[in-house]
Amino acid sequence: MNTSENILPPPAVAAPRVRKLTVGQTVIGLLSMFGCVIGIGAIYTTHNDAMRGGRLHATAAQLSNQMAVIMRDEKNAQVRFETGLGHSCNTEQSIPDVENSVACWQDDVAHELSNGSARIVLDSSTVPPQYIITISWTDPRTGTASYVQRVPTAMAVVK
Repeated sequence: MNTSENILPPPAVAAPRVRKLTVGQTVIGLLSMFGCVIGIGAIYTTHNDAMRGGRLHATAAQLSNQMAVIMRDEKNAQVRFETGLGHSCNTEQSIPDVENSVACWQDDVAHELSNGSARIVLDSSTVPPQYIITISWTDPRTGTASYVQRVPTAMAVVK
């Protein structure tokens, strides 16, 4: 008995069938990919606009909190923080006063926010009276935007 006769030949391997895309399938695939790229671009643009507006709002909140801390740290109830006309920031002033602090803070608001402006008014209709800090700026998505914070006035220090 010959052993070479008992070995079976390897099974025939079928050649892989190559399927070609038609022109229509190619066009549909390219249009689908193009639509996805446009959609991702639109989402990215919307996200960036939202984040920019969110950063401006966060900056306004931070600036408002800076002034609120100055107000809360003031122990003299006679000191007034209302914004007035004609006050300008003097960084060379040796003894800082409230008017100069408010003017320098307003300069910071104008510098940090696009078209930024700040105003502080005293609302004496509340008990205790409260300062209203209003910061406004130009938001690229919605136009004018504002941030408002209320800060109670300092109580008189009892000696």
